[in-house]
This record gives sequence, C-alpha cells and structure tokens, in this order.
Amino acid sequence: MPPIVRMSRSSGVSWRRVCLLIVCVVLAGVQSGFAQSDREESDPSGSDDFGKYEQMSSKATGTPPNGLTDDSTLATHPQKPDESLCERGEEGHRRATTYGNELLKMNELQKAEACFLSALKHKNDFPMALYGLGEVHVASSRYTLAVDAYELAVRTWPQYVDAFVALGDVHLKMRKRKKAEKSYQQAVDVGKEDPLAWEALGRFYLHDDVRKYWQAHVTYKRAALAVQNGRSSPGLILGLAEAAKGARKFEDCVAKADRASSLAPRFGNAKFIAGSCRASLGDLTGAIPNFRDAVRIDPEEVKHHISLAKSLVGVKMSEQAREVLMGAVEVFSDASDDDAIVTLSRELEKVKGGDNTKSDL
Repeated sequence: MPPIVRMSRSSGVSWRRVCLLIVCVVLAGVQSGFAQSDREESDPSGSDDFGKYEQMSSKATGTPPNGLTDDSTLATHPQKPDESLCERGEEGHRRATTYGNELLKMNELQKAEACFLSALKHKNDFPMALYGLGEVHVASSRYTLAVDAYELAVRTWPQYVDAFVALGDVHLKMRKRKKAEKSYQQAVDVGKEDPLAWEALGRFYLHDDVRKYWQAHVTYKRAALAVQNGRSSPGLILGLAEAAKGARKFEDCVAKADRASSLAPRFGNAKFIAGSCRASLGDLTGAIPNFRDAVRIDPEEVKHHISLAKSLVGVKMSEQAREVLMGAVEVFSDASDDDAIVTLSRELEKVKGGDNTKSDL
C-alpha cells in the first residue's frame, strides 16, 4: 500500500493512523463510578497513542474529566456482556484495552466489549477503551451507543483526532450531516498537521450525500499546506482529482490522478480515478489501461472490474468485457462475497447480447 492518506479503517486505537497523533492535552484523575486501579503497568502494546496519552495525563492539572459511570447506557444496555468474558480483564486498563483491540480485529465483539468495560473499571476515563467501545457498537450497528462512546472519549481527551473522525463517521451513517461536518472540523482543529483529520473532512465533502466539491477542493488545498510534505502526498493530490471529477473538470482530474499515480504506482484508486475521468472525456482507449491497472492492483474492488468491462464494451470489445466479468465472478466466489457476485452477474447478463447490444454498465 502506498504512503497515502487514510484509505481504510482498521481496528483498535491504531486503525486510523497514517501518521502519529499530534497531541497536547490536559487530563487528570478519575470520576466516581467504575473503580480505579492505582497499580503501575508496563505498556504491553507499544501503542504510540497509549504512550502519548499517559505522558500528557501525567502533566495534567485542574478538574478531572468525566468518565464512564455505572448508570451510563454504555454500561447498562441490554446486550452488554459480563466483564468476566475478558480473559485479561484483571490486568489493568492498558492490557485489557490492548486485548480488546485484538479481539475486535477477530470480530469477537462481545469479548472485545467486555475487555473495554473491564479497562474502564480500572480507569473510567481511559479514552482508548472508550474509543474501543465505540468501534464495537459501530460494528454491531448500535450507532447511538457508538456516539455516546466517542463523545466520552473526546471529552476525556480533547486532542483525540481518531475519536473525532470516528464520531463524524457515525453521524454520517446516521445521515446527520451537520453534526458529521462539525466533528470532522473539530478533528482538523485539534490535529492541524494530521493528514487523517484533513482526509476525513475532504472525504465528507466528496460524499455522495454531500457533494460540495468546491469545499473539498479548498480542504485538500489547505491540507497540502498544513501537512508535512503535503504537496507531494498522493492521497491529498488524489483528493484534488476527485474534487475536480465531481465538478466535471475532467482534464484537471486526469492530470492530478496521473500525478498521484506516478508518486505511488501501487495506488489502485489513483489508476481508477484517472480512468474514470478519461472515460468521461470520451477517451475509452486511454481509460482501459488505467482500469486494467486498477483491477490488477485492487482486484477486490467491484467497480474496477465493471468500469473496465464498460470501457471494453464502448470500444466494441464485448468478448473481452465478458471475460473480465466472468473472471471477476470467480474472484469474488472464492471470497464468498455474495453481493459482489450478484452485481457482477447482473452486469454480465447485460453484455451477453453481443457487440450490437447496448450496455449500461
């Protein structure tokens, strides 16, 4: 994977990290509620987030932040597991959180939740455990509980960029666009040099439910100036290409997507965007190599296969288009991806009429 800005979401505190968090936070103490642990622990995870949080909290002064309380919906909801499900729940807040993250990666959601709750019994304002609870509830489609968890995480650690981004993601899933935008903007405000924050805000403006392409353009331009080496970041440059595509400035899109691709030759989405904009300009012959590269680099993306097939149909190469789609069906059959198979099979039927049959792939 090329050194680009966040392209996907992974598990635990490190899921969203493309670069280190830029943090400066005032934290302290604990609230009443879950019992706290005074024991000293070594950091078993090597997590930069853990280390930075502990470093900042050791310098904290002032009023303690709010933490998880016994009467919180996060601690009382009907599906809440018993903390005893966490095998490392008695080992302290950091070890329990680290184990919860590992379980989350394996989709062991109940056990992961038990570990995060166990961590919060030791330290009820530990933001990484609150973030983990948010991830569990998102994976379980309990979005209101996820919002509660992420909001607590940023209340206890106001510099927590990942949690602001996650909060924006959940609001967007719930179609609360104003709240989503506010959360992404807060991520930028506390992480001015963090590409994760800028990318999240830019992606929000590019989202199909938002489509504010000029604001996306401005966001990626600002990001290029704020982020270290931002002007040569393939991810930020591709963001500008996608903003140009949305604004139907296809030539500009091609130029920027090609540049992103040249900086990161294994950047499959850059190849795809370049091909899409060439196709929009009517240059299907030029788009086909882009789409072939996108399929080769990221074969798990259905849209890459379909776009290649569409371009082949457009240049009267329907037989090759059928081969592309049949090969894609095999790929996704091996992955047991039924939704992808249905989509590809539907498109394959549209091509089977031959060269003279119009396809709306």
